[in-house]
Amino acid sequence: MGKVAIFNPVQQAGNVSSKVVAALERLSEAFRVLLWNEGKQHGLSPIQVQLLIFLLHYPPAKRTITFLASYFNMTKATISDAIKSLESKQLLVRKAMSGDSRSHTLHLVKEGKTLARKIEKFADPIRESVTLLPGGKQEELLECLLSLIYHLNQQLVITPQTMCLNCRFYTQKDGGHYCNLVKAALQSGDLRVDCPEFQLPTNNE
Repeated sequence: MGKVAIFNPVQQAGNVSSKVVAALERLSEAFRVLLWNEGKQHGLSPIQVQLLIFLLHYPPAKRTITFLASYFNMTKATISDAIKSLESKQLLVRKAMSGDSRSHTLHLVKEGKTLARKIEKFADPIRESVTLLPGGKQEELLECLLSLIYHLNQQLVITPQTMCLNCRFYTQKDGGHYCNLVKAALQSGDLRVDCPEFQLPTNNE
């Protein structure tokens, strides 16, 4: 038998992994619709919405064109164009990095912060749907999603995410999750999608 066509409804019906992929595609469409609708209300593109939200919450070291391009899996040129548009809307400014006047960090101005706080609620309908799941199911879903992201990272489909499963401090111990930084076991609900203490494994690890 040949390979199952993921988006063929007949073949999909008898293949659980294909149905999971199809379901994830529907979820990605939900995010896309919510982003577009939010952006249209404020004259922003979807990536501009995401950039404003990112710049609101992340430290200066990560607020650079290079980091943003890697984080959002886009080219520097695409991110740079989006940033220029946000500059023209007077929502952010660039500040030269100390010791290197050619490199800049990005900073939201007051109007940019106000707008970012407003638009970051675009994903609330999805979060509300997640909260309808029993607590144990939410943790199970988180663990499964992080595992999927990890394998996509390993296949170089997307850049390595700063989550527990990719971190040098993470290991599996006694059949569970363990963080060598805090020297403690982690429950599924403790796993982080984006950790401030994240470090990539060294070549020796």
